[in-house]
Amino acid sequence: MGTVSVGRAVMVSVRLRALAVSAALAMVVAVAVAGCSSTPDAAAGSASPTEAVAAFMHALGEKNSAAACARVSTGGQPLTNAGFDQCKEGLEKVLADLDDPNEIAQLKTASVTGATVNGDKATVSKTQITNVPDGYQNDIDLVKLNGRWYIDSKQ
Repeated sequence: MGTVSVGRAVMVSVRLRALAVSAALAMVVAVAVAGCSSTPDAAAGSASPTEAVAAFMHALGEKNSAAACARVSTGGQPLTNAGFDQCKEGLEKVLADLDDPNEIAQLKTASVTGATVNGDKATVSKTQITNVPDGYQNDIDLVKLNGRWYIDSKQ
């Protein structure tokens, strides 16, 4: 395989991984509104938008789906019960494929340099998320619920 072909294969792999993370989160929160089985063990939400995104990335690096899902909301509510369980299951499938030591190290040390806050809504732009693998740099919308910030799944 030539250098160009290897480069394309790597780019396709990165894009597929980014799509898998996005799709898993979307799928997870689509089912997040019914049932009851468990609630988050990790502290839910975060004190600031930047802390919420950084904690989410760090949780991914630690392969801790419960801690990551504790930072997500849907329909104006933090994930609980079946929604929380679905989020964990979806992220666990994605995280099982996260085996690149460099990507794991980057996620564990990701930093967020700022956020644009407008009342109870905020956005962390992809340029404000540093030290993460390419496929993880996306604009992230957040919502403040009961004084805590959550990544807004918009479902």
